[in-house]
Amino acid sequence: MSLLHRLTLSFVVVMSLAGGTLAAGGNERLDIADFRRDPESFAGRIVEVEARVIAVNALGRSLVLFDSPSHTRISVHLTELPKTQRMMLVNSDVRQVVVRGRAVVVEGRLTIHAQSVQPVAE
Repeated sequence: MSLLHRLTLSFVVVMSLAGGTLAAGGNERLDIADFRRDPESFAGRIVEVEARVIAVNALGRSLVLFDSPSHTRISVHLTELPKTQRMMLVNSDVRQVVVRGRAVVVEGRLTIHAQSVQPVAE
């Protein structure tokens, strides 16, 4: 293999690993105060939010969270979660959760399409 081919192959491998590292670092804890200042900057990003559960859809398809310090309501769609995990949330007495998922902003309101929901011990 010529030197040019080796360098090209090395470059491709290094760049693909760097891209994977950047993609993995895309998760961030959402600061609700930052969201309230510039909601559109969060659209499409993978975020993590810890907040109090104030409503659960009876079919297990959605949650409504409330962040007390900022008085912000956050809708969470659970349709991407397995049905067993959704039903566990509906049937349990969960009061505080950490939700990780893709943020969508519709008319200035935050909606998260959940990839995972973890209860927080109080």
